[in-house]
Amino acid sequence: MVVVAKPLRLFNTVAVGLWAIGLGMGAAGSAWAASGDDVPVREAPSPEPVLKLEAPDGHCAYDAAEAEKAGHVTGFEPGLKSGTELMALYVPCASLDAARSGAAEWLPEWVAIEKNIVTYPSDDDRSLGSAGAVAQLCQDAQSAKWGHPRYDGADFAEMVKTANAKLSYDKPEIFLGVIGEDEHACYLSSLRIVFSPSGKPLRFLIVTAFMQAGDRWVTQSIRRELAEARESAEAVLASAKKGSKLFSDKNR
Repeated sequence: MVVVAKPLRLFNTVAVGLWAIGLGMGAAGSAWAASGDDVPVREAPSPEPVLKLEAPDGHCAYDAAEAEKAGHVTGFEPGLKSGTELMALYVPCASLDAARSGAAEWLPEWVAIEKNIVTYPSDDDRSLGSAGAVAQLCQDAQSAKWGHPRYDGADFAEMVKTANAKLSYDKPEIFLGVIGEDEHACYLSSLRIVFSPSGKPLRFLIVTAFMQAGDRWVTQSIRRELAEARESAEAVLASAKKGSKLFSDKNR
């Protein structure tokens, strides 16, 4: 288990809203079966699924044992402290090497994999295949209740550019809504200003893939510092899609 020191807030509004969807599914998660005398008998819980993870290209696993060392602050915080569990945190290997040599102030770019600790009922429609679950999640996210509409306009890079121009100290976080969907995941994104340990403001792009594995929701969140080149935004989304496919292929 990865434990990270001195967390900053991560994409909480989106994560809380969509994790709440998962928690809502799990609220009635205890299955019941009637015996011959019609007396409800609680079924035994299913075994905890073993999820297979793999570090993204160019990334190394973050070692919790190094969390207190100078340069090893990440700014990571769980999507929902009481309902999600961090399974792995990956940072660029080059950045980790710099931190270990004392040449980096912190490790602000990473890929985080979290799972919902609450399962949803086995007879829930959203458990009928990962593709169906992802489609339902994307539909729920766009509802008036959760307020993350699908972006329907210019391409993702243009969307990021427009949002970045509106980002300010008075408005340090902008949510972009649902930015894509495929059979592996529903993708949401945000931009935010985050301060380094020394107080330097930096702008970050976050793309989160909401995925399904068995009876759990799993998220993959990629955080990268914003760059001017339009290719950089597209690269983050491409990495999110590549990672979600890899996860799905390994955990069908």
